[in-house]
Amino acid sequence: MKMHACVFLAIALAGLAGCTKVSTSTGLGPSGAHSWTQPGVLRISDISDPSTLNPMLTGADIAYQLSGYVLEYFVRLDDKGELVPVLITQVPTLENGGISKDGLTVTYHLRHGVTWSDGQPFGAQDVIETWKQVMNPDNPVEIREGYDVVGSIDAPDRYTVVVHLKRPYAPFPTRFFAGIQEGPVAPLPAHIIAGAKDLVRSPLNNKPVGTGPFMLQSWEKNGQMVFVANMHYWGGAPKIKKIIFQARTDNTEIVNFQTHELDADIDATTNDLPSFRQLKDMNVVVTPSLRLSVLSMFTQSGPLHDVRLRRAIAYSLDRAELLQRISHGAGYLAAEFLPNWSWAFTNDVPRYDHDLTRAKALLDEAGWKTGQDGYRYKDGQRLSLLFLSIAGSDSSKHFAELTQQYLRAAGIDITIKNYPYGLIFDVSGPIRQGKFNLVSYSYSVNYDPAALKDDGCDQFSPAGSNDSRLCDPEVDRQERRALIISARAERKTIYADIERRRMEDIAVIPMWFRDRVGVLSVDVHGYKPSRSIMANWNMTEWSVP
Repeated sequence: MKMHACVFLAIALAGLAGCTKVSTSTGLGPSGAHSWTQPGVLRISDISDPSTLNPMLTGADIAYQLSGYVLEYFVRLDDKGELVPVLITQVPTLENGGISKDGLTVTYHLRHGVTWSDGQPFGAQDVIETWKQVMNPDNPVEIREGYDVVGSIDAPDRYTVVVHLKRPYAPFPTRFFAGIQEGPVAPLPAHIIAGAKDLVRSPLNNKPVGTGPFMLQSWEKNGQMVFVANMHYWGGAPKIKKIIFQARTDNTEIVNFQTHELDADIDATTNDLPSFRQLKDMNVVVTPSLRLSVLSMFTQSGPLHDVRLRRAIAYSLDRAELLQRISHGAGYLAAEFLPNWSWAFTNDVPRYDHDLTRAKALLDEAGWKTGQDGYRYKDGQRLSLLFLSIAGSDSSKHFAELTQQYLRAAGIDITIKNYPYGLIFDVSGPIRQGKFNLVSYSYSVNYDPAALKDDGCDQFSPAGSNDSRLCDPEVDRQERRALIISARAERKTIYADIERRRMEDIAVIPMWFRDRVGVLSVDVHGYKPSRSIMANWNMTEWSVP
């Protein structure tokens, strides 16, 4: 785990993981909160609006975070990284009988007393109809892995779901309707989606009906998004009565923290950590997560089809310096694509420590020679690459600019192009459509080490998340083999080989595992961020007096 020098808040946020900054200001009202705090109201921000609030149809984390106030899942992760059942009474295992001995039948017992926000009861048919829509080819679903292994689903009664798998699938309980990693799918109401041709134009995308502790009251595009408490929530009404979200650029966000127009960003950029720590009356919370920062390279066509160029780029980058300059040390360098606390982690992989001499030698070997202007040329063509960056994000901007400098030293010309956050990760956006050479982003790796969606030969975007579009048949074969094996020791050996091959191919450079940074007013209590892709697992316990 990561260690940070910090001051722990011993009163209002007692027990909170990570680092916090304690204010010594005065001016508290009768409730014990500051005069600028609106009782029962939480004002939050991030860098962009989502394009949809249906997580099934997007790859944007902000859509996952915001829809997570309304929609719920079978399982989530808590602040310790442990599985927590939400819409089910227990996580199925071999030991508790939820998974059959042959691994082909998984039984879920749904929680009683759960209703949709429109008053209709939640039940097994909602699960079945949502699964049908996930598998509907007319829906541009981000990730179908874990759903495509389902042969059929039975509902013996309203509260029992029996899933019949086509083949054993070891990660199933942490993938099927799980709000843990990329591509989460939340159950949707059958009384609205049953029989629908697709969900592309569904009203649920802009006005979700969920089972969660909040309901979406209004959404003004490029303006405010307002959530109100679901007073009939099965887990009890949340302590916060209203959440107001509005997108802000990094600089605007800091100003709004200073003027107390904003209470929190629960997934803030690490780029601004020094500025966050100087804010008065704010707590900075730094905790572990599954978030991996990467540099992805498009390999299907263009110069990066050559592995020598990809390795040259990896050697050109000083990842340690980038971690300090971009994330201010909030994380640790990634040895491979799994966190160092994963049971499948291996350190026995190729490494790409900063070595500009080696990078230049690889470029020479690949036939890219240095011209008089210092850039590399081959057959009269300059080695020029397009780097995609996220508009409005200082960390994305700085990463792109620093990478541009590193690669310029090796003779590679980089053009940076900015896209809005809500578009760059969309199914129709430039990443999923393969209109790039280089792009940096972070994503939550799987709780289970299986990563077929990231490296499978049939998982090229937009069908899956293999954005680099590299196909290694042996990696694909080993990924599929590990999915049908239940013995952890055997799976660990397989994943060690997969990680070695992925690091040899280096279509994606794992940069560092990033800590989650939350910035919250000292008047916000009860925040304990999950280690999963969505921080807000215990939102019913948050309070603003």
